[in-house]
Amino acid sequence: MKKIAIINFTGFRGNWGCQATSIELVKFISGCFPEDEALDFSFVPLLPTSKVDMAYDRQLDRVFEAFTDVAEARAGAGRSLDYLERACTERYGFWADRVKEADLVVFQAEGTMGMGASFARGPRLMLLPFVAKHAWGRMVISLNQSFYSHEAHIRKNAAEAFGSFDFAAFREGASVALARVSGVANAAYVPDVAFLSPKAEMEPSPLKAGEGYFAVSGSALKDPRRYELIMEQADRIRAETGLKPLLALSRDYKMTLRAMMKWKRGSYARVPASARYAQVTGLFSKCQFLLSGRYHMSILSAAAGTPNVILTGNSFKNEGLVSLLAANRPVHDFADSDAIVSEALGILDNLDEERAALREQVAKIRETILRAQGHVAGIIAGAPPEPFEDGLPEYDLKPEILERYYAHGRGKGDKPSRALPGKRRGKDHPMTAILEPLADGLAEDREHSMGALRKMAKADTGFKAALGARLSR
Repeated sequence: MKKIAIINFTGFRGNWGCQATSIELVKFISGCFPEDEALDFSFVPLLPTSKVDMAYDRQLDRVFEAFTDVAEARAGAGRSLDYLERACTERYGFWADRVKEADLVVFQAEGTMGMGASFARGPRLMLLPFVAKHAWGRMVISLNQSFYSHEAHIRKNAAEAFGSFDFAAFREGASVALARVSGVANAAYVPDVAFLSPKAEMEPSPLKAGEGYFAVSGSALKDPRRYELIMEQADRIRAETGLKPLLALSRDYKMTLRAMMKWKRGSYARVPASARYAQVTGLFSKCQFLLSGRYHMSILSAAAGTPNVILTGNSFKNEGLVSLLAANRPVHDFADSDAIVSEALGILDNLDEERAALREQVAKIRETILRAQGHVAGIIAGAPPEPFEDGLPEYDLKPEILERYYAHGRGKGDKPSRALPGKRRGKDHPMTAILEPLADGLAEDREHSMGALRKMAKADTGFKAALGARLSR
């Protein structure tokens, strides 16, 4: 049996993008092991900011220096590693023991490199996998990463951490480009595994038979007018086409309330908050296109074969995603309403061609992910490290793109971090907690979904019993 610890596992959140990237990561890692291997997963959450973080924030210069000492094997590296290990044990408690005992450590930072140069917004994210590699000698594989920060200190710290892992991959072209120029010489380009999301049916469906729909989501960029503008654009598209909006909002509660107050009942549909990510992908497959600034919603739409009109987000990852999708269109500002509506109508006018081009590119993306799975499997088995050849579009990281998002984020990192009382270890979820979202893939993705389920059942009798009950329905 192999023990696997996934650091920063977000699959238990209500956010569908977090579910998709985390559950599909379990399937990806499972596929890196032989069919008869028993796999015991531990799901280490991203812990909320606590008093421990605030204490190390007062020692921030020492924290940065300790990372550099260890990464560069400088004099005093041993003392610095002891210092970081103490910080890690104090912050993570029993989670540190889980990682220390693991045969494989998998790190996914997603979009959590923060604004500003505090401990809570920077080094705490890298602490556990860095200590796992250097103090405990664990193999560390890094996937599903964005690489983005306004602060040179944070980028240097992240580069030191990612550069020391056994494999470090970034999920879209802009992050790959910035990681490489920031010093991550081993930065690989492997798209977000959420692109592997299967389509599952949702019963009852929020979509009415005989009606046409386009999907609408929000954005992570905290522009005060974003909801108002997106809904105005949806109104214009509905008036032009007769299609109804399908609201796909897992966390944009203000936009949900605005729609309930502004739009008449029956004039739109809404994805229930209880939906799982594969069910959202299935609903997107029945829509004509998606209007969204949400990174993972655009990925789930692409996985469903549904074109995107992409709005700005809170970092350059949407620009990187447009490049990855080989889409000959811009990322739109919220106020660019005429261009947004025009693009949506243009997609409808050429829908067959749009869908065909998207299917072709998503097929290339999925093929790249599966080749990366074989590459990672080789590393786990002891193969000598070699560069991963991705064959994906290279992103031209222009200074004006960086400046645009630096401007969006200025001032955010100056706000004091809120610290919760105590140490806040987070909830320990058993493997059975992800059985249902894994089982959603059985209809369309039986090989990979069933492979993961069987390997987990071999490691845990409770999981085996729950799987048997699920399959007998």
